[in-house]
Amino acid sequence: MELAAPDSEAAANASAVARRDAEVRALHASARLVSIGLTVVVLSFMGGVALLEDASDFVKMGGVALLGLSGSGVGALTSLLARYAAGFELENGERVPPAAAGEVYHTRIAFCFVMRPVLGVLVAPLIVGGVSLFLSRHEDFTNSLDAMMIVSFVGGLYAKSVLEAAKSAFKVVFRA
Repeated sequence: MELAAPDSEAAANASAVARRDAEVRALHASARLVSIGLTVVVLSFMGGVALLEDASDFVKMGGVALLGLSGSGVGALTSLLARYAAGFELENGERVPPAAAGEVYHTRIAFCFVMRPVLGVLVAPLIVGGVSLFLSRHEDFTNSLDAMMIVSFVGGLYAKSVLEAAKSAFKVVFRA
């Protein structure tokens, strides 16, 4: 049995450490880039409020969709920041720091964070439409900037949960 030369072992260890450090730096950069993008999405809140002030129903729905986008952006951003604070998972499954527990940030989930606000664009108008449909005096709701703003934003914030609950209910009702 041949023993590896100490210099080659040291070189291999140094190379592995350098690769690991480069991957951790790339994860930091990725998380920061996604958080900046989500922050821009969250700022769509102001555009949504401005569109809600328009009298046209179509433009108001655009405002509702932007507020839903913003709400889902907040949900994605808080989830991203919690994972970032907990640590990272490298491509080989190693966690950094080694004691990191729970959900951590890894590159496989970055795309999901970027796409999550789209759920708010879809769900917020459905929730606003549902509230309008089931209220006997829906004009009070649809004419209230504050009510539509809050329902749209919260609808976006909980869009992922709403869709998961709807999917579960569908399975129960139709035994799918």
